[in-house]
Amino acid sequence: MTKGHVHKLEISDLSLELDGRTILDGISLDIHHGETVCILGGSGAGKSMLLRTIVRLHEPTKGRILLDGEPVTAMDPSTLRRRVSLVQQSPAMLEGTVEDNLRFGLELAGIEPGVIKERIDASLKAAALDEGFLGRRAEKLSGGERQRVAIARAHTLCPEVFLLDEPTAALDPRRMMEVERAIKGLKGDANFMMIIVTHDVEQARRLGDRTVLMRRGRIIAEGDSGSLIEDLDPEERALYMGELVYMEHEHKEGDLNE
Repeated sequence: MTKGHVHKLEISDLSLELDGRTILDGISLDIHHGETVCILGGSGAGKSMLLRTIVRLHEPTKGRILLDGEPVTAMDPSTLRRRVSLVQQSPAMLEGTVEDNLRFGLELAGIEPGVIKERIDASLKAAALDEGFLGRRAEKLSGGERQRVAIARAHTLCPEVFLLDEPTAALDPRRMMEVERAIKGLKGDANFMMIIVTHDVEQARRLGDRTVLMRRGRIIAEGDSGSLIEDLDPEERALYMGELVYMEHEHKEGDLNE
């Protein structure tokens, strides 16, 4: 499933205002081919809105997003979203089977039947799913299974950039680890770059090569995923961890009974 790839995603002085509120405020960030960057922050930090702005679900008020120097605003949105794939926190499934969901985008793109089978097989493997999933009804999948199918579905189209928005929010520990295993399968491919939004410090350490900390629409720190939180000054670390603990409590209160 090789394809041309983006060498660099460049976000420069990006701002977004909605209904008179500043959602993103001067975000600048470079991400390189093969790199996995985790975006960590509490509720309202702007993490998910950053991903949505990258794929032009929102148009920025100021600043630029470039793929190898080409502004995303110059790209047709459908073309952009084939190159940059966003897997949302609660991914929608089409009616029918898992195989129907994996085939849909490929058939829409006019991919040959033999190639469709190859891509589905490769994507199942990448997302840590076996062929037994293909015949299952998509609407009957658990939350963790839906996430893995959504990851596989995005993978079939060979995106150059993967955006994962809170992929394990409200999942129990076993299902969280299943989804993380699927994400690690994607990292093993390494033919693209990946951005993962999370509120979980330990998840960022497990999955990210680099972590970016956001608060109130701004990047407040970035660095190695293994040491970034510890490297903050004590006052900043206490404030930041307090925000994350509060968000973790919110997720547990709203557990989906998976």
